[in-house]
Amino acid sequence: MEILLDYVVTYWTNWVWPIGQFLIGLGLVVFVHEFGHFLAAKWAGIKVLKFSIGMGKPIWSFQRGETQYQIAMVPIGGYVHMMGQDDFKPADSNEPLPGSWQAAPAGKKLIVLAAGVTMNVIFAMLCFVLIYMAGKRFVEPVVGGVVPDFPAATVRLPDEVAKAMGVEEAVGLRPTDRITAINGKKILRFQMLIQAAGLSDKNETFDLSIQRDVDGKTIDFNVSLKPKQAPDGMKQYMFGIAPATVIDKPAEAFYAGQERFATGDVLAGIAGEPIAPGTDLLPYVKLDGTPVKVRVRRDEKFVDVPVKPYLYSLTDDGRKTSDDNLEIFGMAARAQVGEVMPDSPAAKAGLVPGDVVVEYAGITNPSQSRILKANKGLYRKETYIRVLRDGKVLDPVALTPRRKGGRNVIGVGMIPAQDETVVARVVPDSAAAGAGVPAGAVITKVNDTDVSTWQQVYNALAAADGGDVRLTYRADGAEQSADLGVIDRKTFDATNQDQFAIVLPALGLSKAEAVQTPLIRLGPIGALQWGFDDTVNFVASTYKSLLRLIQGRVSPKGASGPVGIGDLAIRVARKGPGEFIYFMSMLSAIIAVFNFLPLPVLDGGHVVMVLIEKIRRKPIPLRVQMGIQITGWVLILGLFAALTYQDIMRWIE
Repeated sequence: MEILLDYVVTYWTNWVWPIGQFLIGLGLVVFVHEFGHFLAAKWAGIKVLKFSIGMGKPIWSFQRGETQYQIAMVPIGGYVHMMGQDDFKPADSNEPLPGSWQAAPAGKKLIVLAAGVTMNVIFAMLCFVLIYMAGKRFVEPVVGGVVPDFPAATVRLPDEVAKAMGVEEAVGLRPTDRITAINGKKILRFQMLIQAAGLSDKNETFDLSIQRDVDGKTIDFNVSLKPKQAPDGMKQYMFGIAPATVIDKPAEAFYAGQERFATGDVLAGIAGEPIAPGTDLLPYVKLDGTPVKVRVRRDEKFVDVPVKPYLYSLTDDGRKTSDDNLEIFGMAARAQVGEVMPDSPAAKAGLVPGDVVVEYAGITNPSQSRILKANKGLYRKETYIRVLRDGKVLDPVALTPRRKGGRNVIGVGMIPAQDETVVARVVPDSAAAGAGVPAGAVITKVNDTDVSTWQQVYNALAAADGGDVRLTYRADGAEQSADLGVIDRKTFDATNQDQFAIVLPALGLSKAEAVQTPLIRLGPIGALQWGFDDTVNFVASTYKSLLRLIQGRVSPKGASGPVGIGDLAIRVARKGPGEFIYFMSMLSAIIAVFNFLPLPVLDGGHVVMVLIEKIRRKPIPLRVQMGIQITGWVLILGLFAALTYQDIMRWIE
């Protein structure tokens, strides 16, 4: 019963209710759009034969007057069917029937066509107004890090900044700098920086107004930045600025000194570089036992917190084939407790961060993947765990995994143990397996280099690049050796950021989030102004995105179809109703733009046809109308198919 209840709660929370919200929200957006057409058609004296929410066969309907109202099977889209308006069988416009689409004057037709997108825009604005009256936070435009070699990292700052800092030359923005305006326009959201750079024109330069605190004094200055294309094949243009991060719940362990992170610390640099926490640290950190200094801003002062760097392996190219986060040549590290969840089985058993697991459920020296596998069969079954703490193996303690999120868990976050060289697991068909290295072996040498940590193993292998590798290890009380052969860079490349990464557990295990604005809660007048501004911004940025797409400044790879939009909506719905309503408001504004594009089948395409009729002073020939509509449907369905394929491939990749 407990398993069933856990599954029900998990799937309801993560899938059923978010999907339900998306379908309800999409249905409401479509209803508003079609209701606009419906009201305008009634006003224009055009008979409405059918008003449908959704496409396909009706699952519920009723007739009132001349109109059949229905909800259709496929909850995507909808339509208003007016008398005489049929995409594939246009009525004979030479004999318009009273109350038909053909009989209506061109001016009224244009009003009917524009009513749908107008209602979407009004709906979006009203939703924005409600959000601002209820209250909303945004990510603040504060620098959390800069991308090396990008404009924000290389811009030369004004001389007065260098003088205030006591240096000869000041280069680059740095964490905790606050952007207050772009081209003289005040900004309160980090998203506006991303939008400005991402939708920039060729050779467009932006003037950013910056505030920097130097020794308790605020300096205001301006810099000019020209967006640069990211090297990711997406044609994304950016300033190279990452948002600032604030720590809400500090990690408990993996520090390299007495200093600790504190609640409210704003991250201000890593390893002496103004880089963001998500930056790959491989080029900046040496795995030689030296702690990494993470700089934070605390109470208007900068504080350096020394933390231990950890090595992680990343790829699954035959070298890493499991959930183990450190695996070299098929040798996986033992599991170490990174964090312990409150009131969990692990917490009740007395486990603490830093414990190395030496035995779990009868498995000696388990790796992370072996613990996860063991837990699958331990529902409500008491087992035991034994750990190594401060150089001493403790007595085993009992604990019973509990059900959470569809899995049996003990309530710990695991990381690979690194201050040792115990081989917890050997991957079949790997180089280590082929050389006969057994699970439980302790590596003591790589060639002639003594090693006692996995980081030293990594460094010794890097030094042997291009040469033979011979491991010396202890197993079953005896010293043995194994030849791994010549290092192949496809299997091991110490400089390849797709194979290895350096992470900081003390930082990664902290609960952190982007620095946000105070809650913005406005009265009706203020909310109306903000709602109007947001609606105009999303409409304008959508048109700009299409223009940049045509110009080749924006990649079509970034576009999403129904599947991608649905996936995003589900993820937003999990964050709460406020975030979801804001998302659907944006979607309503964006749908308004796309619906008014001058493409056949869409409202904008119908507007073009009405204007052509008005200019010609006679209807477009029936065969031409039918050809245009069929072509339009082929284009739209082809576009949807292409975007859906792209969405699916994005998931697969």
